[in-house]
Amino acid sequence: MFLRFVPRTFRVQMALLFGVISLFISLPAYFYISNQHKAQLIEYKRETLKGVTNAAATILTESLAERHREIVLLTQTPSYQKSDFRMADVRASLERVKQSYAHYSWIGIANAEGLVQSATSSHLEGADVSKRPWFQEGLKGPFVGDLHEALLLAKLLPNPSPNQPIRFIDFSAPIFDASGRVKGVLAAHAHWQWAGSLVGTMAPIHAQRDGIDLFILNHKGEVIYPEKIPEKLRVPSLDTLSNSADKKFVSWGEDKLYLTTSAAVKTPASVKSLGWQVVVRQVDTSVLTEVKNLERVNLFTMLTSSIAFLFLAWIVANRISRPVEDLTRTARRIESGEKEVGFAEKFWARELQRLSDALRGMSNTLIQQREALAQSNQELEAKVSARTAELQELNITLEQLARTDALTGLANRMHTNERLAEEFARFKRSKIPYCILMLDVDFFKRVNDIYGHGVGDEVLKHVASILSATVRKTDFVGRHGGEEFLSILPMTDSSAAMVVAEKIRNTIESTPIGPVGNLTVSIGVQEVTVNDINEDVAVTRADECMYQAKKSGRNKVISNGRHVALLS
Repeated sequence: MFLRFVPRTFRVQMALLFGVISLFISLPAYFYISNQHKAQLIEYKRETLKGVTNAAATILTESLAERHREIVLLTQTPSYQKSDFRMADVRASLERVKQSYAHYSWIGIANAEGLVQSATSSHLEGADVSKRPWFQEGLKGPFVGDLHEALLLAKLLPNPSPNQPIRFIDFSAPIFDASGRVKGVLAAHAHWQWAGSLVGTMAPIHAQRDGIDLFILNHKGEVIYPEKIPEKLRVPSLDTLSNSADKKFVSWGEDKLYLTTSAAVKTPASVKSLGWQVVVRQVDTSVLTEVKNLERVNLFTMLTSSIAFLFLAWIVANRISRPVEDLTRTARRIESGEKEVGFAEKFWARELQRLSDALRGMSNTLIQQREALAQSNQELEAKVSARTAELQELNITLEQLARTDALTGLANRMHTNERLAEEFARFKRSKIPYCILMLDVDFFKRVNDIYGHGVGDEVLKHVASILSATVRKTDFVGRHGGEEFLSILPMTDSSAAMVVAEKIRNTIESTPIGPVGNLTVSIGVQEVTVNDINEDVAVTRADECMYQAKKSGRNKVISNGRHVALLS
């Protein structure tokens, strides 16, 4: 019906044909591109949330490990093993440890019968804690307790949040006397504000504006951070959270859906897992707002392209129909009786000749244009190749920067972990062992305290340069963290590794650096074994040997209880 009112001219019908073609091409392209962009944007948002989730879980994991290790090392203090727990220097030592970390609310020592002998601020001294889980588990070995409300200390400690109960995380470990018998239990209560201070540093800058929330769940799937949550909030089950990557959005019992990611918080290997999960969510309206903006841009682009295509079609149709119209006007002139109009055959002969000349000229022009286009393509390909090479060099440089410690120039922790995994995989295939050296600069904190962190940085670079110059080219050296370094010696047994380690120790000791003077290091050496389940096992043993070297006087190389005599 509509076509009856459309002028039946070549120009109009050709423009309509181009319009229909444009519509059939643009609409599917619009829906396809929009869906692709939507999926990519949602996946990008998910990966961004996953990065925040993993970072928060890693920070919590590392902090738990640090507090656990601190308590375990503290139990090995000689004065605790030999002295009476009630002595003033024991309490003073506990006070110093409490002041070193702002979130320790209470640190105390109970004897083997469960009576608190010494504690910070004298809180609970003389109290019977034998029924408390941290004491019962602490008698058996190192313990990290789940979040709980304060009981005995609730009335003794100030509450920074009066509307919320005081909640603690417990860390405890046994203290052994010289004969190896349990003498008591050292315990520390860390205030739950500890979690908020750590996780708060990982929240995105515009988290509230973008509708991003971060939660910590316990092993039951209950929210333990933040302390205040919306009444309608219903946390998805742990199974749902573990499968959230298969779903675009997850319901939290509210009117809105959320893009959700989760990551497990790991506890030290020597203690029972807490089963915590870090969960980060972003409201669907915030995610889809950007999707809708992108869809509007795509729609506008498609409409603009269609209009431009129609305009171009009209111009092309007009140019094509004009010669036909000229022929029609000539025919009308002849029809009107004009005598001066050329005969049709003569007319067409001249037009054909001109068309032949035009085609010949067009052919020459096309050939020239094709040659020019080929030359342009060659130049463009050369430019693209050069640009591609530059981008590859930049990518290599960026990858090196991402895997290199900025201070020492050695491999960073990520690169070190990758190399450990590679060496362990090679060992599993070839059965040719390798050794791990864990090196720690002795009294490094004293260097920072006395000379400042600038000199401390120079000390780390000094040690790094000696390590790089001392080991073989096939060996690997990386900064493991702080003043700790890790070296991998491929195709090397423990005896040869001890020689290398002693060479490193002696070289560092005999190479002074101003203004500190001579430095010493403690080195732990371990050879990988077929019983190791992963690459971290040998690293852990080497780390333990290193701490054994420190406990036995520092400036030593120790492997499985053996140490190398100092070189003269």
